[in-house]
Amino acid sequence: MKRFLPWVVLIVALLIVASVVRQCRNAVAENYQISIVTRGPITQAVTATGTLNPVVNVQVGSQVSGNIAKLFADFNSQVKAGHVVAQIDPALFQATVTQAEGDLASAQAALELAKLNATRTEELFAKKTSSKADLDQAVANLHQAEANVKIKQGALDKAKADLDHCTI
Repeated sequence: MKRFLPWVVLIVALLIVASVVRQCRNAVAENYQISIVTRGPITQAVTATGTLNPVVNVQVGSQVSGNIAKLFADFNSQVKAGHVVAQIDPALFQATVTQAEGDLASAQAALELAKLNATRTEELFAKKTSSKADLDQAVANLHQAEANVKIKQGALDKAKADLDHCTI
């Protein structure tokens, strides 16, 4: 048995060498990709499932009612402060402003007439050609005309404010 041992060791060594040589021949040369190093942004993406909730949810409303003439934003649109969202048809509100301007002009004309009548009645009362009742009536008409001008001015201011509120 001692005679065969060197031969067995030699055969095993030859088999190992043959196996290594065969693997080296069959091995594919590894390909390396080479590129030049540059600076650039690093982006990180996260993929997830779930429900997204807005940071701020705002209900938009109007102080006046009417038909929407133009719509500049839609549901879930991002808007910033001062951004026009919608335009209500201003035709009716513009007509109201025009009517209020006419009413105010009429009230101012009535006030001027009441001032003239009050002045004339005071002069006639001073000359004793008019009664105290006529003077009191003229002064009351003057105060009523002044109050009417204030009412009409308030109506005009409200109509202008309503017209301004047509832009949401």
